[in-house]
Amino acid sequence: MARASNRAALPGTVVVLGLVSLLTDISSDMIFPLLPAFLASRFPGAPVLLGSMEGLAELVAALFKWWSGRLADRARRLRPLVIGGYAISAAARPLMAFVTQWWQPLLIRSTDRIGKGIRSSPRDAMISAWVPEGGRGRAFGFHRAMDNGGAALGALAAAGLVGLGLRVETVFLASAIPGAIAVLALVFVKEPEHRAIPEPPGKPLQPVPRRLFAYFAPVALFGLANSTDAFLLLKLTAEGAPAGLLPLAWLMLQAVKALVSFPAGWVADAIGSARVVVTGWALYAMSYLGLALVHSISATLAVIAFYGLYHGLSEGAERALLASLAPPETRGRAFGIYYALSGIAALVAGVGFGAVWKWLGQSTAFLSAAAIAGASAALLVALLPVARGRAPGRP
Repeated sequence: MARASNRAALPGTVVVLGLVSLLTDISSDMIFPLLPAFLASRFPGAPVLLGSMEGLAELVAALFKWWSGRLADRARRLRPLVIGGYAISAAARPLMAFVTQWWQPLLIRSTDRIGKGIRSSPRDAMISAWVPEGGRGRAFGFHRAMDNGGAALGALAAAGLVGLGLRVETVFLASAIPGAIAVLALVFVKEPEHRAIPEPPGKPLQPVPRRLFAYFAPVALFGLANSTDAFLLLKLTAEGAPAGLLPLAWLMLQAVKALVSFPAGWVADAIGSARVVVTGWALYAMSYLGLALVHSISATLAVIAFYGLYHGLSEGAERALLASLAPPETRGRAFGIYYALSGIAALVAGVGFGAVWKWLGQSTAFLSAAAIAGASAALLVALLPVARGRAPGRP
């Protein structure tokens, strides 16, 4: 399989990884949009439990992404890490159907995220190796489009199955089917043909350049604003939305993300990933400001749809920007650090957002996150020249 040029079709392995992500997110999002109401019906203090569950899960995922990133720079084969990670998640996720105690959702969700942590950094390093500079925005945009498209289809499946009268627990168990197909599809994934040769065991790895922390700093700050999207569903619930509307709202959000992600990748390749990331973070701040101000089901749905633009613009562009900043021999660890910082921040964001919501109200929680996101966008603009190895202020 020849390595793609900037304008050529995406390599087959990148396409297969996108399809695997689509199937995995169908499985995941047959569960996730039903989870806030499911937990609220069983446990008191649902905002704190939900925030703690998602924050802990993201922290666990981040630590494993850091570990797997280091391992990816040592390993001669990335495929086993990718397969193992997807398999762990596929096995753990349906167990949510058997939850009866408050600690069980934390354990199951964290195990699911262990799988995500093991696969993410090696997978992103694999995509980066298959696609040359100037085409990675498109590659990561495609991957995010498939990811978000799967989330939309999963939400649609959840809404349809609940509408047919199936119990929520039965829907959770049915999510095992697309998860298993995703793991089987990984047989078609191939190792990159062009990749930096790992250092032999015992020889120190090339260090991650210090200048990259000028990019990681705003990423970490933005992570403090970027709490779980489950709070969007909790916002709808607080405004009086019926449980049957939640999967449809999630479907709408994922559809917006999926429609925007791939075109956003082309835009990132054309004008630069950094500009797309800054624009996306600014949209996040505007969305959360809107969520702080609106107090009706229809207005909340409109802001959630607008919020989907942030995801579509930023998710692929953030990864493409990091791939362009990091030398090939350090790329696995660079992605690991990126995910680790994001995950640690997500734990703080999830617990903090839930606590602020409970004791100071939802509007204060959304407004605080909006302010942090705006500050993150400004910091990225200021520090990006340093991350590129240039003097501050230079273009």
